[in-house]
Formats: sequence, structure tokens, C-alpha cells
Amino acid sequence: RMQGRRLARVIRYAWRDVPYYRSVLPEHSESSGGGALTDLGRFPIIDRSILADHWSEFRARDATRFTPRSRRTGGTFGRPLQILLDRRTRALRMAYDLVRMQWAGWTTGDRTAVLTVPLGYFGGGKIDYDSLYAVDVPRKTLLLNAARLDEQRLRDLSRVVGEHRPDSLRGFPSMLVLLARFLDAEKIRIRPRSVITGGELILDWQRRFLEDAFGCRVFDRYGMWESVAAASQCEQGGYHLLPGLGYVEILRNGRPCGPGEPGELVGTHLVNHSMPLIRYNMHDVAAWTGQMCPCGRETPTLSIIGGRGRDLLVTRSGYAVVPAGLLTRIVPSLPIEKLQFYQEKKGEVLVRIVPGRGYTPEHTRMLLHEIERHLGDSMSVSWECVEDIPRAASGKYQFVISQVPLEL
Repeated sequence: RMQGRRLARVIRYAWRDVPYYRSVLPEHSESSGGGALTDLGRFPIIDRSILADHWSEFRARDATRFTPRSRRTGGTFGRPLQILLDRRTRALRMAYDLVRMQWAGWTTGDRTAVLTVPLGYFGGGKIDYDSLYAVDVPRKTLLLNAARLDEQRLRDLSRVVGEHRPDSLRGFPSMLVLLARFLDAEKIRIRPRSVITGGELILDWQRRFLEDAFGCRVFDRYGMWESVAAASQCEQGGYHLLPGLGYVEILRNGRPCGPGEPGELVGTHLVNHSMPLIRYNMHDVAAWTGQMCPCGRETPTLSIIGGRGRDLLVTRSGYAVVPAGLLTRIVPSLPIEKLQFYQEKKGEVLVRIVPGRGYTPEHTRMLLHEIERHLGDSMSVSWECVEDIPRAASGKYQFVISQVPLEL
């Protein structure tokens, strides 16, 4: 009921005070009388490319009365993008962050170490580019600068983390794996009560590796700066939607998906009025579980299948391939620092390889053999060795970048 009231309110406001919606829905400036969900269905689905092209039109005419602040998204789909978030939205994000930390066993007074990048997620705005770390004293939080994870930086970060002895460790999965490997090499043993990941799709092998390395559970979370949706894992491992920020649809070819049916996540702001996003497609793929979680929480649960920047490849026939299983088998067994699948055309993929110590042409042959065995004749595969695969400005590292629209 709370979601229904907030949804009706933001729809009325968007029709009345947001120029973009007035221009694309001039005949629907008033409610149809069929309820909030009927009215929601009249709105076109948008994404960040539309938002970037019409940014000023998405800003509400009286946006300043909501005390908005600008937040910059990571740019994993191209150029970074500014988002206006109301004071109420920012407060709700902070409250939900505390809730999700508590689900992972964190309590007030615990020491936390966060692996992030300057101006990135997980509090990166408090780190200078030239600093190794920053300390948030009131929160007992150590913010570690992982912008350049070379051997010396990993050694320095390992020393600082070892001295801090955190109760909770947070960061991007790929960054935490690198840190865990180096901690092991340096014989530095830390035992946090939990590891909290986000910002990237976590792979099964990464979860197992981190849990073995740190001797605790990994709690993953899903979200984005646009703040149209948020989900987090509970003690039982279910991804629970946090209902206050946004109303979430999972759609395939524009129709709602049933339990277990994968589709694209589409979110609508419920409390953000300075720049309300209605039916915003994150291009992340998920499915409703359709089941109550054993933890007893009654919020809807979902499974995250792909996304975080379109972690799917499109074959010649238009079908999507999830390469996460490939990475689960290949990456742990070969001396590869980073691997990325890059796709510009349907049915074609470029594999970018950052070789690790001891890498030989034979490893390339083994890698391509496994990839071709997984993909069959559905895709043409080329490859190149590169010195590095840069992260986006937010710190996100993508295993897959696909410029081909998903046919979902």
C-alpha cells in the first residue's frame, strides 16, 4: 500500500512538473482512473542513453525545493552521467545502507575496511587521489585507495588492513580477490565477521574464494547511483528488494515476467522528485524467485542473473549467452590477471587478456579452446593481449562490455 501511494504521487508529479514526460505524454497529464499501475504502463521505458540525451528535460521545474545534490554515475555504459537525488532519497539510501550492514552482522562500533577508488562507490568521495587511505573516525572506517593495484600498492594496503583488523570488509569482488591473494602471499591473516560486495556481478568462484580466504560469509548487494532499485542478501542468501526507493518491474519484450523467468530490471523512483525516473531500464537481468525467504522477511526476492553493464553476449541468432560460467572455470586455473569479453557486433566477440606471471602462448590456446567449447559455433572469437583493462570512473570492473542490444 505504501508503494502504491508513493507511485501514484510520483506519477502525478512527473506528468505535471517534468518537461520530458509532458512532451512524450501530453494527452495523459491526468490519471486515467485505473490506478497507479495502469498509469505507470502508459509511460515509455527509458534508459541512460535517453536520460543523457534529454538530461535538462528530466529535471523538475521546481527541483530546488527538494534540496537535490548531483551524483555522477560510473560511466560503464559510456560517458558518466549526472543524477539529481533529493535530500529524502539520500537519507533513505543511508538508512538502507545501515540495514544491509546489519544483515551482514555489522553493529555500531565495529571496525570496517572499505576497498574503493577516489570519487567512487563505498565512500570513495572521501579519498584523495594521492592518498593511500583515509579514516572516517566517527564510523571507525578505513577507506583504502585501490585506484592503482600494483604490487607496491597491494603490499601497502595489506599492511594497513592487517593493522586495522576490520570486523567487516567491503568492496568490489574483483578488488577484494586481488587483496585476498596478496594478504595470503604476505602471510597476513585477518578474520572479519563478514565480507560485503557490490558494484559488480559477483561470480561463484569469487564468492567461494573470498569465503575461504577470510573465513566468513559473503553478503552481496545490488544497487546503482540512480537509486531506482536496491536489493541485498540476507543471512539465508536471498536477494531482498528494499521497497522504499523504487518500484521494480522485471520485463521481457515489454511484458511482466513470471517467477523464474529472466527479464530486464526496470525501476521507478518512489521518493525522488527533483529528477524522477519512471520505468528506467538498468539493462540488468534478473528473475523473481516467487518464494518466501526462510529468513522470514516478507519483501520480494529475486535472483541476479546478469547485467552490471550487460554481462551478456548476443549470438548470431540473437540469443544471449552468460559467460559467467566460462569465467568460473577458466580464470582460477590460468595465469590471467584480468579477462574481458568485448562485443560490438552480434555473433562476434573480442577477448581481452591481461597476462599474469608465467603466461605463455599455450595458455592462450587453452583459453580459446574453452571459450569456443562453451560458445560452439554461435560466435566468432578473436583475442588480444593488453597491459591493463581500465575500470570505469566509479571503480567498476566489467567482465563483459556488449554494445549489442539485448533481445529481451
